[in-house]
Amino acid sequence: MSWPLVERRRAVRTDDPMAQIDQLARANELLLALQKMAVTLSSSLDVDEVIQRGVEQARRVVKADTIIVALYDRANDRWSIAAGPDSVVDGAFVPVDSPVLRCVASDRPLTLTGDQLWSDADHGVYHVLRARGDVLGLLAGEWSTGHQPLVAETEAIVGVADALALALDNARIFSRLADRAAHDERSRVARELHDRVSGSLAAIGFELDDIARGLGEQDRVAIARVRAHLGETVTEIRELLDDLRTDDDGRSIDRASIVALVERLMGRSGITVTLEHDLTSSGTLEALRTDGSAIELHLMVREALLNAERHSGARNILVEVRETENTVIIRVTDDGRGFDPTSVGHGLFGMRERAAWIGAALEITPGVPGTVITIALPVETRSAP
Repeated sequence: MSWPLVERRRAVRTDDPMAQIDQLARANELLLALQKMAVTLSSSLDVDEVIQRGVEQARRVVKADTIIVALYDRANDRWSIAAGPDSVVDGAFVPVDSPVLRCVASDRPLTLTGDQLWSDADHGVYHVLRARGDVLGLLAGEWSTGHQPLVAETEAIVGVADALALALDNARIFSRLADRAAHDERSRVARELHDRVSGSLAAIGFELDDIARGLGEQDRVAIARVRAHLGETVTEIRELLDDLRTDDDGRSIDRASIVALVERLMGRSGITVTLEHDLTSSGTLEALRTDGSAIELHLMVREALLNAERHSGARNILVEVRETENTVIIRVTDDGRGFDPTSVGHGLFGMRERAAWIGAALEITPGVPGTVITIALPVETRSAP
């Protein structure tokens, strides 16, 4: 496991046999704890669970007042806080000029007095989380009691960081594989729909047109209605194909994703859609993306817009997205004819299922005129150490 423990045993020099025994016993106890931690962490393939377990185990091994985990986003060159006291997590990001980031350039843990991540701390030990040569983040142990970290505590931070980095790397590899598998499956389904279903429906439409030419006026009107329904079905399938071929990154509730939904609706329907988007917290958006809620919220907004387009006869729609008192609020209001909110049609069953799945409240209120659909999802906050 962690080599500093071996180095420390070699460096111990004392004439007191009992002191030697105590020091070796402590080193062996710490080594066993770290080995147990490595086995436990590697059993999970979920990044959030790995971090949670890592912090819990670190508290048992490292007697610091708080344990903090920061993750590095290579694409955006940013350090975000993944675990720690509320006051630190609420800060979302590690400042680029923070002294603790100097640990990235060192193979040894960095010990600092002052300039801690946690404002209540006096001293801290920081070690980079590195796997296969890549920087994944950093692990910090901080003390608020004026306690100077001992050599054994510093070594323990190294051991914990090594185990946590390995587990994080495994979880991220699994996540990428799972995303790839899901993408491949969506592409396969999209091909099947395009090659078989869409082609068959188009052929049926041409046949209906041929049949209608030899019929009387009344029959032609009836077939025209069927042809119109068929056209709507083809349009719905095309929209489904667009969704299936869109990566998850394109289905979120950030401004760009909602703007894309709104522009597609206005482009094909002529309905005027006004967007008021005030959700700008990167921490909230990242949390929703990580647990999958962002995709479900995106699809619920899409369904609300489709309902208004297909069934309400609305000419104007207002979409609002904001965060209030640790709750994400999404509201879609149209000026159409309205409908019975107890109905099981209009895609409402799917919306209710999605809301229940992510723990959101869904409210459908008939307006005068129109309909108001409100989605409220509490934003999970992290607890203090």
